[in-house]
Amino acid sequence: MTNLLQDLRFALRQMRRSPGFAFTAVLTLALGIAANIIVFGVLQSLILRPLNIPHPDRVWSLDTATPYYPVFSRPEIRALSDDSTVFDAVAADNIQAFGLEANNVTRPVWGYEVSGQYFQVFGIKPFLGRLLQPSDDDHPGASDAAVLSYPAWKSQFNSDPDVVGKVVRIDKHPYTIVGVTPESFYGTEKFLQPDIFVPMANEQTFEGINWLNDWTNKNIFAIVRLKEGVTSTQAKAELDTVAARIRREKPNDEEGLGFKMARPGLIGDFLGSPARAFLAGVMGLAGIVLLAACVNLGSLFAARTADRTREIAIRMAIGSSRWLVIRQILVEAFVISILGGICACGLAWAALTGLAAWHPPSDYPIKFSVLPQPSLILIALLISVLAGLLFGIMPLRQIFRTDPNDAIKNGGGTQPVAGRRWALRDILLAAQIALCCVTVTAAFVSLRGLSRTMHMNIGFNPRNVVVTRFDLVQAGYKVEVSEPFQRKLLERVMQLPGIKAAAYADSTPLETPSSRDIFSQQTTNFRSSNKAFTTYYFNISPGYFGAAETPLLAGRDLSYTDTPDTPAVAVVNQEFIRQLFHSDPNSAIGRYFKTHGGDKIQIVGVVADGKYLSLSEDQHPATFYPLSQNADTNTVLIVRPEGDAPDTAQTTADIRKLIHDVDPTIPIQASGTWTNQMALSFFPAQVATISLGLFGAFGLLLSITGTFGLASYTVSKRLRELSIRVALGAQAKQILAAALGRMFLLLATGSVIGMMLGIATSHLLSAVVYQATAQDPLVLVAVAATLLLTGLLSVAGPVRRALNIDPANVLREE
Repeated sequence: MTNLLQDLRFALRQMRRSPGFAFTAVLTLALGIAANIIVFGVLQSLILRPLNIPHPDRVWSLDTATPYYPVFSRPEIRALSDDSTVFDAVAADNIQAFGLEANNVTRPVWGYEVSGQYFQVFGIKPFLGRLLQPSDDDHPGASDAAVLSYPAWKSQFNSDPDVVGKVVRIDKHPYTIVGVTPESFYGTEKFLQPDIFVPMANEQTFEGINWLNDWTNKNIFAIVRLKEGVTSTQAKAELDTVAARIRREKPNDEEGLGFKMARPGLIGDFLGSPARAFLAGVMGLAGIVLLAACVNLGSLFAARTADRTREIAIRMAIGSSRWLVIRQILVEAFVISILGGICACGLAWAALTGLAAWHPPSDYPIKFSVLPQPSLILIALLISVLAGLLFGIMPLRQIFRTDPNDAIKNGGGTQPVAGRRWALRDILLAAQIALCCVTVTAAFVSLRGLSRTMHMNIGFNPRNVVVTRFDLVQAGYKVEVSEPFQRKLLERVMQLPGIKAAAYADSTPLETPSSRDIFSQQTTNFRSSNKAFTTYYFNISPGYFGAAETPLLAGRDLSYTDTPDTPAVAVVNQEFIRQLFHSDPNSAIGRYFKTHGGDKIQIVGVVADGKYLSLSEDQHPATFYPLSQNADTNTVLIVRPEGDAPDTAQTTADIRKLIHDVDPTIPIQASGTWTNQMALSFFPAQVATISLGLFGAFGLLLSITGTFGLASYTVSKRLRELSIRVALGAQAKQILAAALGRMFLLLATGSVIGMMLGIATSHLLSAVVYQATAQDPLVLVAVAATLLLTGLLSVAGPVRRALNIDPANVLREE
């Protein structure tokens, strides 16, 4: 123990003597470990850790048989529940926006419409009162009970212990709070935090339409709890049996119905599969970066050990054994690794805490429950110890090969190494440079793609437009009176000063649009297999295309004269025409298509293509119907002020005041510029760019430290040889070629391989970043310039040392 303490004190003295080395080593290791801890913390919270409920292994989400959004109709889930022999409970839920009125204040909140067995599936106990029961969801109007989530109870009701029994108004309907969920329960999904739970049987009072018995209206998620002792194989067999029966009974509506089981928490496999793949890939990349950091530190240790060869030789000459020297080197490595691990814990803890408190740019109640766990400290400690062992053993071969007599006689150097064989450290350095090049290429590709995304043509112009969202049903309006109110409100808006154009819609592009199947005019059998394609659709008012600045290519705009008493009409985009008629826009005017059920719609206009679901999607058909024929209480008010730089903040305030003056009970869900409300659409590209930019910067740091370490090591080992070359009259370029020629070859080889790999893998970014490609000349030039600058910076010190050799001093010292 005394010897270990002496080694520890000596290691600390060595670090004080070389603060630059100590700082670089600790920082490099801390960043490498922190990256792994952060990624693992997210992986643990979203993927590895099950829902915090009793027997989570028995709870499963249901997915559709096709790789689409896993939603079902209420009759499908009811049929599954009625025929079940392997499930303890079968439940459904639907995320919904509500207007919650309490203490004479109405707030927009998010909650779940849930079926009667919802809480039975999770098997949780209430924090206060009781939870919803099957009797609450027996039929429409069976119950006016509501359950608060724990966070909503704290924030909306100030942790009132007497909240049970309190009457609130939800969308103007009285509901009694009967309970509060436990603190650790956030609902079905791990990334959502709802405020309230209400019976699904009452959905018509919240949404204005009745879809409880509609087999074609698929808008709810399903979750089940297996009976004790039932295996997933048995459950899957029953799901297949029920799906087959429903397909036989409803051949037109349910032709492709199927059920799959998936782990809950991330909308089944819809988000679960890509999240697992993405986090696994990032975890692998973080591990590779940590390995590269350890190799770099090993190179630094090797260079430092080479500089200390004479010191080590003297210690062995006076009686110290090689194992004592090795122990001292390992103690120094462990000190650096532990310090790096402590710093990494601090960085990871701060990052995960910030991520847990962060709210992405979305109207949905997104919240990532990724609070750091104490287990992460143990993981960081384990990684630190392994990292210390990994980079600490790299200089051992030097120590075992050190001959004290030769080292003292040669002044700490070795025999010339010109013409030596390729060593493992050379190959590792080339691999590190290639990895750095890949990360830098990915960073520039994503940055270039993001730049294009911000300036791409998306089919409309959101700049300087104010968008205000609300749902009239939350203020007690019925569907039949919503359109006259919306039209009246639009007339008031147009009377405001400085307004260029205004319109309203039930939703806007890039806001999770609804979709429906389209059939040709000749279709008589409306099975799914007979559809022409699936289209996104929007219900809009006249003037929408002008307010959104969507080009009208042929035909006319929708009109208020398009009423329920006139033939059904629609405006479609170019892709719709291409897929259905294979013709130009003008020839499609006046032609017809059909929707599910046989409704015949006439095309009266064609608009330019745009983006509707995501920025990286391929061209997709889109349809715009008149709200005067398809009334909806969901309202998105779109207002474009005059001028190139209007005061959008003032326009926003004017619109909010106008809505309050017209009806103060309308809860506004969101109001602001359209570009700000579209932030979630740009979010994946921005996250990818930031993440890859950080990995690129860290890769550059590793490349600099690794190249510097090996270059310093090479120069240190060959000081005597280089001194003799200088004494014999060698020129500067000859000295550089002898000292660092192999280093420059490694830099060039690693860079070329890395750029080729970056080009080969850049297509993977196109899923989240629009038009991401490494073949862009600007990207290639930026990568090449960055690598050149990095190479020059990393070898500058060793080059200066090699060129400034004083042969007289070096040879005299030896």
